[in-house]
Amino acid sequence: MKSVLLASFLFLLAEFSFAEELTHYTITSDSQVNTLEGDLEAKGNVVIKRNSDNFEAYSDKLSFDKDDKSLKLIGNVYVKNLESEGISIEETSGDELTISTETGLFEFKSQNKNRVKTKIKF
Repeated sequence: MKSVLLASFLFLLAEFSFAEELTHYTITSDSQVNTLEGDLEAKGNVVIKRNSDNFEAYSDKLSFDKDDKSLKLIGNVYVKNLESEGISIEETSGDELTISTETGLFEFKSQNKNRVKTKIKF
């Protein structure tokens, strides 16, 4: 019984709205911390889903900076169904992804001579 209770607390679930248009995201991770300034950090087995479409992203760590209006996913990032400026990305992966929660624009980076791999549809 104790292991069942412990397992139920391993994953935290939060729903956050970023930007003024109130795009809702559901974030699941091993741990999450938010600040009085409105920033958020999630660590371990991070899964983020946008409630309005099929967008999904997975990473080791997620941070939301309210002032910069940016959502940053770090470590083993894998994304499905990302729409931005008329471009439809079916899936992509890399080391670090930054998404502007205000404009929807994104920047994907890789490190250690890894490469960003993207399957795109115009």
